[in-house]
Amino acid sequence: MPSRLEYKYLVHVDLLAKIRSEALIYMNYDPYAEIRPRKEYTVRSIYFDTADLQCYHEKYEGYKTRNKYRIRVYNEWHDDNLAFLEIKRKNENFISKDRAKLYLKNLQSLLRTKSAEDYLIKRSDGSSDLEEAKKFLFHYCSKQLLPSSLVVYEREALMGKFGYDLRITFDKNLRGAVKPEFGDLFNEQNLRAAFTDSFILEVKFHQRLPAWISQLITKYSLQRISFSKYTNCIDINKRHARVSRMLVL
Repeated sequence: MPSRLEYKYLVHVDLLAKIRSEALIYMNYDPYAEIRPRKEYTVRSIYFDTADLQCYHEKYEGYKTRNKYRIRVYNEWHDDNLAFLEIKRKNENFISKDRAKLYLKNLQSLLRTKSAEDYLIKRSDGSSDLEEAKKFLFHYCSKQLLPSSLVVYEREALMGKFGYDLRITFDKNLRGAVKPEFGDLFNEQNLRAAFTDSFILEVKFHQRLPAWISQLITKYSLQRISFSKYTNCIDINKRHARVSRMLVL
């Protein structure tokens, strides 16, 4: 995926309807959100990290170039769920992604055997995301990556009416757990909410921010932030664990 700019804002939920309404003048729901009853879909990701949480600490230490490694699935469980091996790369303000597609039921076999050729979903022309999968497996093995956090949220996704360079997402009800197993991907019982009164607005574009978005940002006094769903879900669970220990003592 080509590099793109990605701006993030933490916004109070009271502004969601207003911002959505103004954005829909210039944008449409993306095809995956459009077919859903509430025009949103659920994103479920298991993030991988080293035993000493290298990716987590690189975010807080302000590394300008860093990677995140995750398995991503969507919505509810069914027999043919798709899963995606992803490496999200950040270089200064630019974001790029490697992504490989397979069936969720084959995920653990792929990670165990490291045989991506046997499990990736092939396209109609016989090709697959083999190179992307190999990159993921290289880091998975060389860094001895472990499941560190399950991150879940609902996403409304909009795409520009006049081209695909612009994308806006509203990510709501962010929640997570630490040290998940693959069987936890669709388990909501142990998730802890990271925010209850805010959503994450993400603006993703390749070249220039449209003037109407700049005006919208100014109108609602939105403050751009450096925000990681991964680190925030770990932090909320750490805080809960500390409070629980204090109550026991």
